[in-house]
Amino acid sequence: MLAILAGRLIDGNGGTPLPDAVILVDGERIAQVGPAAQVAVPPDVEVFDATGKTVLPGLIDAHVHIHSQGGPVRGGGYAVNQVTVSQATHAIRGAAYGLLALQAGFTTLRSVSSPGYVDVALRDAINEGVVPGPRLKVSGQGLTISGGHMDKTAWPLEVTVAGRTGVGDGPWELRRAARMQIKYGVDLIKINAAVSRYSLDYRYVEPYHQEMTYEEMAAICEEAHWAGRRVAAHAHGGQGITDAVRAGLDSVEHGVWLTEAQCELMAERSTFYVPTLAVHTRGWELGEATGMTPASRNWLAQVIDARWVSLERARKAGVKIATGTDAGFWMCHGENAQELAELVHGGFTPMEAIVAATRTGAECLDMSREIGTIEVGKYADLVVVDGDPLADIRVLQAGKRIVQVFKSGHKVK
Repeated sequence: MLAILAGRLIDGNGGTPLPDAVILVDGERIAQVGPAAQVAVPPDVEVFDATGKTVLPGLIDAHVHIHSQGGPVRGGGYAVNQVTVSQATHAIRGAAYGLLALQAGFTTLRSVSSPGYVDVALRDAINEGVVPGPRLKVSGQGLTISGGHMDKTAWPLEVTVAGRTGVGDGPWELRRAARMQIKYGVDLIKINAAVSRYSLDYRYVEPYHQEMTYEEMAAICEEAHWAGRRVAAHAHGGQGITDAVRAGLDSVEHGVWLTEAQCELMAERSTFYVPTLAVHTRGWELGEATGMTPASRNWLAQVIDARWVSLERARKAGVKIATGTDAGFWMCHGENAQELAELVHGGFTPMEAIVAATRTGAECLDMSREIGTIEVGKYADLVVVDGDPLADIRVLQAGKRIVQVFKSGHKVK
């Protein structure tokens, strides 16, 4: 048994922090939690002294790409890496990237598309204890239409790249593609519903374009839900978001241009929102290092302002908002806590940002029975911080301020 003495306990439910708390861990799970005056520490147990420090639940990033490093464009960029980096290499690198996030306090990640099911293999290796890493929820290959967001023309006709994404056209082809993901062991299905126009021609007025039809998305959602899987959609704006939510979508990813009506529909349907604010900030900071064209830079300039309007609309409508960074794209793994600072910049209180990264994140991943809050019976996924994130949320971004991370009651750092 392990006893953690917390100077300040933030349990993830959004209530007032509890001073001088004790958490008793029996094996992998929390056995007892409460004020030090009420929770007796048994003799001869291991004691972790976090008096003077803050203890909060393990943090959750609901949108990463575990196989990819992120940051500035390297080695010819994403398209070139598709044919020059093997899936085996992606898997090995993914193990390292996951460990970076775990040591930064993110005990659970949701990886939304990786080539060749490398995320499935990594999840299984972590669960089997072969390699250390965070809890992973994985989607395998993302689903897209021919020529869609994840099937861009990058190579001559005679060059093919196998296993990168699931491509289908029409309800039955995409239903089969969803079945293939489920066959190979994914936890959720990732689709591309309403995508950006920056990488395609600019004949469209709007900075987004609907990719899948309502009928295609409804077929995918029905198939996924039959199998007990959720569906997440890359979706920037427009009718594609409305159709996706009506079709049964479980979470909107990015959602830069949400309307008030869409937010009300999402709240009514209990559709989660993962705004991925940090990745756009980082892309703007990186500038030319992202490899963006003038058209894509113009698109990002529109995103920088529009995302705050959507965030406020979603919050006002009562949409459940979870944190996600898109780490593996412009964001690097281990930088995940920047998303909480972005939420605070967008009007959240520090406590609301923490809830988005704990309780709401767990609900989004359908894991609220196991993680997300510090409660009896749940896994002892905990972060010990030297400082008060309610006074300055940025302390979660400082690696040295993350004193210790526990996953299932075991020390990570």
